Amino acid sequence: MDYFQWNNSIAAHFFKNEMAGRSVHLCVTEELLRNIGQNYGADLADFIKAVKTGIIGLPGKSICQKALHSMDYWKYRQRQKGYPLYVGYLALFVLAADIEENFASHAYYPRLRTLLGEKPRSGNYPDFDQMKILWEDLARWANEEKSGEWGIFNCFTVGKKKHIGLPQSQTLLTEKERRALPAIFATTDLDPLSHPTEDTIALFLAHHGRKQLRPRTLRLLEKTGESDEFRQALLEWIIDELSGWDGTAEVSDLTHIYGLLRLGCQHDPIAKRATITLRCSTKHEFPEDDLFLFVENNSHPFSCYEHGGGWSSVVAEADRKPLDASKFNWLQGLRMRSGDSKWYFKLPASPIRVFVDGNSEGLPGLVEVRQLPTQKPFYLAAHEQCLKLLTEWGESSCQGFEKLQIIDGFPSGWHLFKAAAACSDELIKLEYPILAFSTNLRLELTGGIRLERGNKFFNFARPKLVLQGGNESIKVYCNDRLLNCTEAADIYELPANTPAETNLQIEARSGEDIIKRCSLVLVENYSLPSQSNAQQFDRFGKLQTGDNGSAGFAGAWVQGVDFPDFNFNTFLPIQGKQRIFFLGKEPGQIAIWPAESLPTNWEPVWAISKGRHRGQVMFCSTNVADSQPSMSKCKDRKKMRAWKEILWHDRKKISPPDRSNLKVLWQQFQKEAERV
Repeated sequence: MDYFQWNNSIAAHFFKNEMAGRSVHLCVTEELLRNIGQNYGADLADFIKAVKTGIIGLPGKSICQKALHSMDYWKYRQRQKGYPLYVGYLALFVLAADIEENFASHAYYPRLRTLLGEKPRSGNYPDFDQMKILWEDLARWANEEKSGEWGIFNCFTVGKKKHIGLPQSQTLLTEKERRALPAIFATTDLDPLSHPTEDTIALFLAHHGRKQLRPRTLRLLEKTGESDEFRQALLEWIIDELSGWDGTAEVSDLTHIYGLLRLGCQHDPIAKRATITLRCSTKHEFPEDDLFLFVENNSHPFSCYEHGGGWSSVVAEADRKPLDASKFNWLQGLRMRSGDSKWYFKLPASPIRVFVDGNSEGLPGLVEVRQLPTQKPFYLAAHEQCLKLLTEWGESSCQGFEKLQIIDGFPSGWHLFKAAAACSDELIKLEYPILAFSTNLRLELTGGIRLERGNKFFNFARPKLVLQGGNESIKVYCNDRLLNCTEAADIYELPANTPAETNLQIEARSGEDIIKRCSLVLVENYSLPSQSNAQQFDRFGKLQTGDNGSAGFAGAWVQGVDFPDFNFNTFLPIQGKQRIFFLGKEPGQIAIWPAESLPTNWEPVWAISKGRHRGQVMFCSTNVADSQPSMSKCKDRKKMRAWKEILWHDRKKISPPDRSNLKVLWQQFQKEAERV
């Protein structure tokens, strides 16, 4: 294999459609190079030879000079077509950082020289300090040029030596270890929607991952002063993998879907009563039908269905009555599985459970989380064995800490507390890690509607920015413009005048230091893919091959079918020769279908079916707030009378809308019609 083949094969291995929106780490090992080159009979020695030869005709005495010239060749001669031509060189630098035997832990340059067949002496490698240009350009290409469609690459360094820290940051986890993480996550009951602190995750992985993780990785998970920075970078990588995990894992050669059971609490302070329920949480897509779950050693089924946002409905008994979760032993936890053993949900055992307001998740009441929130109100359900230390910590380290009176609805021995905010975790974090503050800073995009792959969003449905683990010293900027929290702590919105079709750089900064960054593009104009590029299916969902002119579809695009005119009988219940009256917000705006065509110069607010029996009305505008009745500009007295007649004179013959806000709007229209 020549340099072009190695470069493109390595780049294609890491940057691909499956990695859209996910973080890419260029972890290159000898095993990976063997796998890439096996079809060509190529190995590590072949890769080293190709890198040393480089691109024929390019200048450069050292490897680093050749790497820089390859970037210029790709940018100006190839006009940035295909993969960047310096990926092969970056792969070499990462490979050197991963070699362990016969070298001291800090001896990076002797490793690199040994790989290149040079004398393994220490000292800076010629022009190696300029390789940061390539790492930063790779991040620009992946995140801006490709908008994360093939993966997101974050250029960061670890350790005190910033130049060698760049390739070292890519070696903290091998691909084999990354593939093993889902099974470890499942075993340790980690939740991608609400995970515990970094130290807790490190403890879990060090204990349950001894067979899957390298000794070097296990050593990093153990907290030592010498390796703190590497350890923190490793944990950030693991948490990033956890956040993107959909719950699927292979355990004992079988694929299962794992999720968490989380408690919900409806607290009535007047009656001093609590109602405790259970919900399933997972990043995996719920089944279309109800999900039936069984408690181990119990044949009695429970059921739930998808609620949205990774949550299920309340877990219910056979009669649809919500399951009373206070009946279970929270100290021992709970495990449920589906009848086919495909789905597993677990309520982890814990003597303390943290709750927050469910409004942030679109849920009523309080919902359980796995981590103490910072600068936010929270509730605690605690077993009596924790009360002494918990009360001491709450009174000394929390604002507004108080015990709530519960006389019904809680398990025996459990108590409920609330606090306005936690100021410190020093007194309690070692004994109860669930009450430890997060030390990991995360900047994420949430909500919005993505366009295809990567971080492209429709401009009319923008995402919000969530800063997790931040403090007052951390500021968030969009293209160097300071953003302010608009909804709640740690949640930021893009300014209304943020331009579309422009790459937006989001940065979390502490002073002049950039701690976290991400990028996105807001798309205003989008054209559907052409017919020639669309993969088409027939009416049975089978892939069509070739252009045979038969009926087919690709998403919302359909060809080869003659559609009939829209039938309003499917829009409102119509019998016989009933008519549809379309009314606008101004008196006189009325169109009677099918005798008249639909209006083009005003927008209908109401569609009314009217016949022998009682008529029905349907709201057909797009926004209730913008549909209030207004002054009329119509000079057609006949139209004005018709508008008033159906709204005022026939008001008792038409059933009002069901929704309360639409009833109010309907009454406003009737009052306006009375005055016409």
